[in-house]
Amino acid sequence: FTLYYVFLLHQRYQYFRRRAIPTPPFRFFFGHMKELWRVPSFHRQLETWTKQYGKIYGIYQGTSPTFVVSDPDFLQEVFVKQFLNFPARRQVFSGSKIRNVLSSSGATWRRHRHVINPTFSAAKLKMMSPLINGCITNVMEKLSDHGRDRNDFNIYIYYKRMTMDVICRCAFGIDTDLQNNPNNIFFKKVEEIFSRSIRL
Repeated sequence: FTLYYVFLLHQRYQYFRRRAIPTPPFRFFFGHMKELWRVPSFHRQLETWTKQYGKIYGIYQGTSPTFVVSDPDFLQEVFVKQFLNFPARRQVFSGSKIRNVLSSSGATWRRHRHVINPTFSAAKLKMMSPLINGCITNVMEKLSDHGRDRNDFNIYIYYKRMTMDVICRCAFGIDTDLQNNPNNIFFKKVEEIFSRSIRL
């Protein structure tokens, strides 16, 4: 039985080789996950591999083959033009009892996608523009103040607050004004959550 199991694993790890898709060196059973967990940043490692192996290559998440794609034209072809041929999506939160666009697949996922699609229509996005512009104006004022003072500052903090302001205004109708209220409890809790999340 053990030999048969090892044989099946070996066959799984031939997925990319059989399709002539480049892949970085990997560890048996762990795939590339050990390497990804060891580095400070997932996406930096993926960028490094992209430079080495090209815009389309494969990695193994454990024993599951996963394509890493950095080619916008290819993604447009798969997700838009060939959508009917690629309707299924991998479940991000497998085993979760919550049913939403991230945790569903097949017909359920298509139904969720059909419901939320109108939210991102050109007309709806145009309606959000004033809300987004207001958030941008706030951050530009803060950056102008720093420009006048000629002091060094961490711009990432301001972009982080602006991102949260945009989400709160557009999705929840709440004006958090984090540029002038950086100690907002909601913002602090979100930062806490992401600090514990998988390192991107």
